Amino acid sequence: MKRIMTATALSLALISGFSWADTATNTTGSVAAKVSSATDQQLQELTQIANQGFNAMRNIQYARLAIFGGNTELATKLVDQSATLLNDDSVDWSKFVKQAKNPDLTKNDDFVIIDASIALAEDYTVTPEKQAVIDKANAKLKNGDAKGALDDLRLADIAVNETQYLMPIKATRAAVTQAKQLLADGKYYEANLVLRDAEQAIVVTSETLIAGK
Repeated sequence: MKRIMTATALSLALISGFSWADTATNTTGSVAAKVSSATDQQLQELTQIANQGFNAMRNIQYARLAIFGGNTELATKLVDQSATLLNDDSVDWSKFVKQAKNPDLTKNDDFVIIDASIALAEDYTVTPEKQAVIDKANAKLKNGDAKGALDDLRLADIAVNETQYLMPIKATRAAVTQAKQLLADGKYYEANLVLRDAEQAIVVTSETLIAGK
């Protein structure tokens, strides 16, 4: 894939994946409208949720490394931090649950996006004109102008795909709670297995933001 932006490009990449209360089925043509209608408060909330979910999962991964390294005290601390992030009462996770095109994906849990990346389509051909548009879009995204970046790419008919990393909230909370107890009981191997399952429960999906021509 030819990358435009990687890591947590939250301002643009995540907007297409969350279910606003009045949002219909997610289609390529509706993405720009979602970006335009999203309020600053909504963007702030979804960024907070994505960051908390990302940090919780990162702590789970680090806790496993700590267990392997024999640092069970650090592992316990990291799992406790994950539990705090996932059970934060100030965050309404339900407001930003991913609406999957495949209902079977989310029928047993609620999924939220914790990370995303944006890439150009595989058949993209570089031209000086389109590269200039991409550079302009990158600059706008860096400055927080998600709508402007998306509009520039769409007007230039540059096909853009998005990869999303989805975390099941209920299963991850349950795994962290179970791992905390196992660590407290000195069952470190079992705790690692539970944390491994939580890590492997992350679902990766790809969808089109802009179809291009």
